[in-house]
Amino acid sequence: MKITNFGTSHGDPTLEHFCSSTLLETQGRYYLIDAGEPANALLVRNGLCASRVSAVFITHMHIDHTGSLPVICEQAKKYRSRFPDVSLTVNFPEAAAIPLMNSWLQANHARFGQAEITMRAYDEQNGYDDGFIRVTATRTRHINIPNDPSAASFALKVETEGKKVLFTGDLSHTFDDFPLDAAQGCDLVFSEITHYPLEKAIPTLEKLRCGKLKFYHIHNPWQTQEGRQKALAMTAHLPYPVEFTYDGCVTVL
Repeated sequence: MKITNFGTSHGDPTLEHFCSSTLLETQGRYYLIDAGEPANALLVRNGLCASRVSAVFITHMHIDHTGSLPVICEQAKKYRSRFPDVSLTVNFPEAAAIPLMNSWLQANHARFGQAEITMRAYDEQNGYDDGFIRVTATRTRHINIPNDPSAASFALKVETEGKKVLFTGDLSHTFDDFPLDAAQGCDLVFSEITHYPLEKAIPTLEKLRCGKLKFYHIHNPWQTQEGRQKALAMTAHLPYPVEFTYDGCVTVL
């Protein structure tokens, strides 16, 4: 499995970091975890196009994770004839997002039928398995709207080629929704480092047993060399290596 971090910033792009999006390649197939801008353009810069993507998984409905999704849907249809054996499945954390996405595509005169792109909602009981990758979801509390229980955010665990990789998505400010059980035993864990004080995360991270942890969705204070060095010093005692990702970072498992 090859993992390319397209965008590693927090809610806003910065001079060196685009919004959240990660490309997975396994067994000749391609998948995206989140689709923050400019994910579609970065597919092209990596010699790909949206019509080669088998599935997109959105961790939660915030614009820094979905900004390129309409373009990816449109481009997947536009160039589908190039890869007729690949069809796109977009996995949403909320069913209510599906008709809204279709309306936005129609407003932009993107003409295609439901049969050409599958849009579905997932939850903790209803993950994804296409025979190449298996994705399971663990609910987090980054999205927590008391009067709208259908609004949700998820961490995603990907299993393929005998490897396990967990993406936390965005977490709550207390870090107590970090999906520790799902992350245990993973070869690699991608943890966001924006929405909580790092010192609050340390007791939980000390309980984690994994191959490696990489910080992504990086807040401004950690985007500087001084900030990264401080974070790495705070986590140096953990029983696994800790690194920061960056835009264009490639990991092969």
